[in-house]
Amino acid sequence: MLLKGRQAESFARRPSGDVWAVLAFSEDEGLSSDAAQAVLSAWAGKAQLDVTLLDDDAIKKEPALLFDALEAMSLLGDPRAVRVRTSGDKIGALLAEAISIGEASPERFAAKLVIEAGSLASKSKLRAAAEGASRTACLQLFAEEAGDIGERVKAALLAEGATIEDDALAFFLGDLPGNRGIANAEIEKLALYSRGLGRPVSLADIEELTATGIRQDMGGVILSALEGRPADAHRALDRLTETGTSPISILRTLQMETLRMLAAHEKIAAGDGNPGRSLRPPVWPNEWGAFRARLNTWPPKRLMRIMERIHDAERQAKTAGAAAEPTVRMLINDLARTAEAAR
Repeated sequence: MLLKGRQAESFARRPSGDVWAVLAFSEDEGLSSDAAQAVLSAWAGKAQLDVTLLDDDAIKKEPALLFDALEAMSLLGDPRAVRVRTSGDKIGALLAEAISIGEASPERFAAKLVIEAGSLASKSKLRAAAEGASRTACLQLFAEEAGDIGERVKAALLAEGATIEDDALAFFLGDLPGNRGIANAEIEKLALYSRGLGRPVSLADIEELTATGIRQDMGGVILSALEGRPADAHRALDRLTETGTSPISILRTLQMETLRMLAAHEKIAAGDGNPGRSLRPPVWPNEWGAFRARLNTWPPKRLMRIMERIHDAERQAKTAGAAAEPTVRMLINDLARTAEAAR
């Protein structure tokens, strides 16, 4: 059962009782995560939901984990669910098998299943299994329009008894990351700032909140790497390391810029010669020349390879803990050297 856009979001908040499994997928993994959490909250209701979290690495290492988790009963009698985070079709066949079993034998599994994924092609085995099963909901989420995000910002501020000036809102939205999860964090930060302010949030407030040295150094790392300036990239990384910036934050920023460049390639291929203003965040006219040069250096296939490297680096960084910085530094260095050679 395939549901798209707003229909999918509505279903996530109020899933029908005959559905035992949900697949939520989107180019913006933050949207998938939000939908998965909404489904779990709806399933829990007022009860305590026992949730088992699995990912690609855990299931690939021990495939039986998935089916063991689905079959296990709660010792306390609480309702159970298995939440799987997957980056594509790496474990698609196993997840598709679980969906098929749950469809044919409802009594087999004691737990419900929710899967959150990134972009899935129409030929994906996992997507095909979810779309074809009557007891599974396949939710395809799309990036929000600026107007929708603006309403979310206003609602978050209103909850704190605050409002925002129109020019300040426009500036904030233009600088907001395209990733739903990171955008949510920025909106929450703005809402906290507005608490007790006693006046509408102004453009000066937004500029003060966003113009930080860390933000500039983060952008410096990414742009220096993608433009083939290894020395500049390492200097910016040094400053971020000194301030204690998380390596994961650097990877997420690189991921957002990579996705933005992929979106630009897609729009150009569709006939849009200058899609800068329609990207998230937008590329302004004075920035378009440098952005276009980076697109020439990084065609879609190379950008997809960056996405693979980001996923690998994030997995290593989470395993390494405090020693994750060299993993990220190596990735940034490799990107900068590749761009330098391409130039």
